[in-house]
Parts: sequence; structure tokens; C-alpha cells
Amino acid sequence: MRIRFFDGNIGIWPFVEKSVAQRTSKKSPKGTIVTTPQSVDADVYKNVIINNVIPAIQDRFPKGGCPGGVFVQQDNASPHKAMTTDLLRGHGVMNISMANQLANSPDFNVLDLGFFNAIQSLQQKKQSKSIDDLISVVEASFYELPAASLGKNFVTLQKVMELAMQDGGGNNYKLPHMRKDAIIKDMASFNVKCDPLIHASASSQLNCLT
Repeated sequence: MRIRFFDGNIGIWPFVEKSVAQRTSKKSPKGTIVTTPQSVDADVYKNVIINNVIPAIQDRFPKGGCPGGVFVQQDNASPHKAMTTDLLRGHGVMNISMANQLANSPDFNVLDLGFFNAIQSLQQKKQSKSIDDLISVVEASFYELPAASLGKNFVTLQKVMELAMQDGGGNNYKLPHMRKDAIIKDMASFNVKCDPLIHASASSQLNCLT
């Protein structure tokens, strides 16, 4: 059996539509197939998750790599609310669940923590004159991004979780400067060690709520 290295990238999919140009413009003559941005409602979002994201996770995510199952984190945009774990179960997906991002917690999104910025910095080095060009450039940048860059973002996410616990579940903290390149040799396997006192305090606060 061929061994594949999992670099953490599942995939990237554009929300666009193909249509026939109804009139001639500077960019395309009448009758040309053109690409336009797609309005994303609940049905469009569900279609991409079920038909693109889930199959990609099932194909690329290491088997047995997450005994508790895989969680797909989504923010709280209105179209996302229709995509639930129950809906996945109805489609026969048993080992993948949906998880909504906590409100007012953008730092809990590893993409916003730095992944999007890293992709954008690569994308801006490439020229694009159309939506199709932009899609190709973004996709290329996504797959060119070193796995270590994604690893750094997840290390930052772990530290953010510790800081949030230290703040009693709040977001009154500063994003850390961890000098990751200098002190971490293997970004893929590194885990932040949570301060035992912070963990104990957070556990105590949770116990008071039950």
C-alpha cells in the first residue's frame, strides 16, 4: 500500500457560476462562457460541503488519525446554520461532524489566524486578469503553501485556547509572539503544553456551571 503524507490541506473550492455572455464586453464577446461570483445561500453551501468537502476529507484525512471523529468548523454566517451534524448523518456520514465557531471568537478560526494571509501573500505575487485567472492563482497558492505554515497557525491556535482559558473564557488577551521558527523543530508534531494552573482554573469554572 502506498503511503501518503498528509500536509493538512483538504481542498479549496470557489463559489462561482458559469453562464453565457448575453452581450459583448471588453472582456468577452457575446456567447462566450463566462465565470461570475455565485450568491451563497443555504442550499449552495450545503451542496459544496456534502459533495466536495466531505468526500475530500474522507479521501485525504488519515484513517484512524482522529479516533473521536473529524469536526468541520464553520463560522456563524446565516447559510452555514443549515449545515448540521444531523444532516450529515442523514447522508450516511458517520465519522464527521459540524461544529460552529464560538461567537465573538475570531481567534479560534485557524484560517483567520494566518492561513488566509499566507495564501494571499502568495497569490498577490501572481498576475490575474479575470475571475478564472484569480481562481487558478488562489488554488495554486493554496497547494504551494508549505505544510509548516499551516502547522504554525495550529500552534498559535493552541496558545490562543490557553489564553482564553486564562481569561475565564473571554477574549481580553493579546495574540502571542512565540518565536516558532527559532524554538520549534518539528511544527507538524508540536503541541503547546497548557499551564496546569490555567487548566485547573478553567476546569473549576466549568464545574461550577454544572
